[in-house]
Amino acid sequence: MTLDPTGFRDVMSRFASGVTVVTTICDGVPHGLTVSAFSSVSLTPPRVLICLGNDTDSKPLIARSGCFAVHILGREHMELGPRFAKLIPGVADPFEGMPYRAETSGAPILETCIAWLDCRVESAFPTGDHTIYVGDVLAAGRPHTECDPVLYYRREWRVLDPAAL
Repeated sequence: MTLDPTGFRDVMSRFASGVTVVTTICDGVPHGLTVSAFSSVSLTPPRVLICLGNDTDSKPLIARSGCFAVHILGREHMELGPRFAKLIPGVADPFEGMPYRAETSGAPILETCIAWLDCRVESAFPTGDHTIYVGDVLAAGRPHTECDPVLYYRREWRVLDPAAL
């Protein structure tokens, strides 16, 4: 297979990843987007990374605010993925009607997720058409009971099927 953007995207779509919503606050206004490029970087000290496309609306907002929160989505919160990806017609503001609160960094924390991490931007690394943000984890929590995660695989949101194991 030749290495062109379409072929590379097709190969990478075979790697299942979790689905997260990343939020920030800039000039008092909450912003968010759906992100599948998220990973733990370090346990001591706690660090995570997110990768944002350089053309996303949220990238300059996170750069300016210096903070972000990562929300790990579960089966019960699957609708948040398309909502924050701005894929639901008629929903201009994904925060509309959505309860949230500020945490240590000031980034909005959504209570409807299986876990969250509140981060201060420690560093940013532009690479290709994305920027990698490393976050210093200031606080974290698990507000809801356990449920299976939402996965992104072959360009679709999916959930685990425990019966298949």
